[in-house]
Amino acid sequence: MTSTDKRVIRTREALGRAFEELALDHDYRDITITKLTKAAGINRKTFYLHYNSIDDLVDTFADVVTDQLTTIIRHHAIRDVLAHPGSLLDEFIVFSTKHSAIFNKVLFANDYSAFARRIERSLTSVLAQAIQASYTVKRPDALIVARFMIHNALSLYGYFAEQPGPFDRDAYKSYVSRLNLSGIRSFLT
Repeated sequence: MTSTDKRVIRTREALGRAFEELALDHDYRDITITKLTKAAGINRKTFYLHYNSIDDLVDTFADVVTDQLTTIIRHHAIRDVLAHPGSLLDEFIVFSTKHSAIFNKVLFANDYSAFARRIERSLTSVLAQAIQASYTVKRPDALIVARFMIHNALSLYGYFAEQPGPFDRDAYKSYVSRLNLSGIRSFLT
């Protein structure tokens, strides 16, 4: 890797951290390039060398989240997930807990809903491919099942994350498992 590549990586990481910090305390529409570059310790020109806009930066952030969650999905065979859903959900919980504040903001705050929908659509597509690799189902049915599973997992995560006290992992896993397994049995048998 060249020194230029390292600078690009450092700059993008600084912008990502600055965005995460600002997102925790500001609505999306209140994050400006001026605030972002000041928090990242770079100038506007440098920002525009990497991104066209705040939306472009957040799209990149959404891609990173999607890629990390895709890795978790692909790490598990779908037949195994349906037999033992806890393992996939455990990895999801570990990931979301590690990034909980920004993860909750981007996935559940109204002003980030376009990015949340984008992440959900991407994960639905990935899970649908995995379902089709494990079961003989048509693409529309695989997409319906995947959408149902992803939507349930994310919606219930948002619900449990909003509850006072520590995140109840076991209750979350139980609800997601029960909803998903009972809801998809007729599609995958």
